[in-house]
Amino acid sequence: MPTYPEHVARTFSLLRTDASAKIRLAFAVLSIFLAVATQSFVVVLPWFLLVVVLDLVVDALDRMPIARQGLLDSVVLTLLALAAGAAGTGYATTGIGAALLILIPAYHFGTRFGRAGYLFAAVVAGLAFAAVLASPASRAEYVGAGFLAWVAAALVLGALGSWNQRLIFEQELDDADPAAREAIQLIERLHDLSEEMATGLDAPAGATLALDLLSAEVPSARSAVLVSSDAEHLVPVALRGSTRAPWHLADALSQILTSNAASWKPTEVPFEDELGPRLALVVPFAYGTGPTTVVIVERSVEHGFTEAERRAVSEVTKRLAPTVQAGLLFGNLRQYASLEERNRIARDIHDGIAQELAALGYQIDALRAQSGPPGTHVRDALDGLRERLSEAMADLRLHITDLRVAERPGSGLGAVLGAAVQSFGSMTGVRTTITVSEGRRRLDPRVEMLVHRLVMDVLADAQASGARNAWVSLSSSVVGPANVDVSHDGDPKRARRTYSAPSIGELGGTLHVRNESNGRLTVSLSVEEPSPVGASRAT
Repeated sequence: MPTYPEHVARTFSLLRTDASAKIRLAFAVLSIFLAVATQSFVVVLPWFLLVVVLDLVVDALDRMPIARQGLLDSVVLTLLALAAGAAGTGYATTGIGAALLILIPAYHFGTRFGRAGYLFAAVVAGLAFAAVLASPASRAEYVGAGFLAWVAAALVLGALGSWNQRLIFEQELDDADPAAREAIQLIERLHDLSEEMATGLDAPAGATLALDLLSAEVPSARSAVLVSSDAEHLVPVALRGSTRAPWHLADALSQILTSNAASWKPTEVPFEDELGPRLALVVPFAYGTGPTTVVIVERSVEHGFTEAERRAVSEVTKRLAPTVQAGLLFGNLRQYASLEERNRIARDIHDGIAQELAALGYQIDALRAQSGPPGTHVRDALDGLRERLSEAMADLRLHITDLRVAERPGSGLGAVLGAAVQSFGSMTGVRTTITVSEGRRRLDPRVEMLVHRLVMDVLADAQASGARNAWVSLSSSVVGPANVDVSHDGDPKRARRTYSAPSIGELGGTLHVRNESNGRLTVSLSVEEPSPVGASRAT
């Protein structure tokens, strides 16, 4: 049973009238005025009350929470048809004093059922009028222009009600969520534009196609497309003839990009790497306020670049810059949509399956402590089970890391590690310290993934061994290996002694685990990025 305030509130909500009800009320008032003016109020009153009561019942039904919409529409249609028939009968039997009664059901029909509704109202009212006209007590003077004007008025007011309801519906759609409507329009436009472009809104595909076309006009051993937002951090978009970007040019590129953009022109930069003396043609171009696109073509120093080759690279860069910027912006939108889903899946795995496996591991440890010393059959079986469970948990942590680590042009490995270490400290209570020294390059994605996995593995073991403090240090320069050191002050007897993984050997990394004199356990990893020599020669 609803309480008294709720009952009162519900009653007032039913009594509130919208714009359509107010307009129909105005028609009722005009009908009373016309009946009084024609001195037929007494004979018109029964028909007036019948039409108004039926209209109020329909209005009340529309406001009630009825689940079966089809049944409600049938009842409303019947009641409004009775009101239209009553209006037609009243007009035929009482004269001009009841002529305006048809406006009430006609307008209501229009707002409720649209064009078919007010046409149906005019037909029902006309049939009722004709039925009365066919009776012996009919009044022939109402046939003719007056009757046609009466039907026309019903149709016009019904059409007005239908149009008004359509405007209200469109206004409600406009007010529902303007941002969502604008987003729909933009996404539809992006879809149309992507179909018009050869590679769609895919920055790497567009840049790779541009380098392939450029190689026919400007022969080169290696070429690359880089983007930079602050002249410091260079992000490769496409590479040709190499597995990594020409980081040996980072300092020269920084000097070029920090100069005035109006003075940018194709610049030859000599350098030396594992292939010997080389010469690179650097062409930067900034489109609007977005990131700067830099096209680099490189070959032996004995073969300089002609003026025609300079123009060809400049034209490719100018055409490519808008495509790259559009692709990066679209990639950010796509990343925002997928990153939240990836984080949700990783969180569900971490809070669900991972926690269940950890609890199972603690139970196995308790059984191991009760099963006797090592060497017994039960103890050895439990030790093997615990080892397999630890491997499964390690694999699960790797999958969680794969979901959480995503390449972002605006943030390097240091930013990703900083957020992960801070989150670990806040969740576990272990005091964490991280030191990052990064150059102006992005590491190979495989190296970034390896470093991130190692850091999170060591931190997880630090928590398991009762550590109160943990330290992470990352160092990567323009050239040379990337070095990471992870230390903690947990119990060395409870900590892992090996963190080897197949990817370390595949990437040519070196891993060391050692006990420091201050009681810390330190895990050090040094990884040199994959050499481009083999790839460039093969290409």
